[in-house]
Amino acid sequence: MNFSKFFSEQARRPAGLFGRIVMSIVFDQGNAFLNDFVEELMSVQIDDRIIEIGFGTGKLIHRMAQQIDTGLIEGVDFSKVMVSIARKRNEKNITNGKVKILEGNFDEMPFEKESFTKACSINTLYFWPEPAHTAKKIAEILKPDGRLILAFEDIEQLKQRKLNQEVFHLYSKGEVQDLLINAGFSKNVSTVSRKKGKSIFHCVVAIK
Repeated sequence: MNFSKFFSEQARRPAGLFGRIVMSIVFDQGNAFLNDFVEELMSVQIDDRIIEIGFGTGKLIHRMAQQIDTGLIEGVDFSKVMVSIARKRNEKNITNGKVKILEGNFDEMPFEKESFTKACSINTLYFWPEPAHTAKKIAEILKPDGRLILAFEDIEQLKQRKLNQEVFHLYSKGEVQDLLINAGFSKNVSTVSRKKGKSIFHCVVAIK
């Protein structure tokens, strides 16, 4: 396996010592701008019930948990390494009942329909094996008027990196909007874009 494929696989599902040490730093530093972006757009309320799909080190969950009272933040990730790091980071809020950290594949896990007010996912869309299925499932578990925020990097800048195309599936913002509209987010789907230096980042905001 060449390094491009190895790194791409680690980005999809961090594992081992490389995942624990290197990828946790990559995620914390590389996702910092998008974490801020998503947190702002989420507009967390004290009674929100939120799910983050593919939470990495659990940094955004920790920040959102400070803003809820009677609500709950749930996170699901299929990387054992990231689950371990996120549980440690969110230990206090797990104990007080504000946070749940789940290990598993979101597509295969049972969630009650219309049980969340908001959902988010940062830089995971590239790795969804069945995007239409995943998007539809998110729509199903959101309450009416529930909000989803999908955050990702601009397709043109990702094309310039040495990413393995068998692992990374790249999307334009228009393709992401169409994906969510077809999944049942019929009320309002829009894209908010921001620049950091020469880099462009997108958040597609979809209302059920």
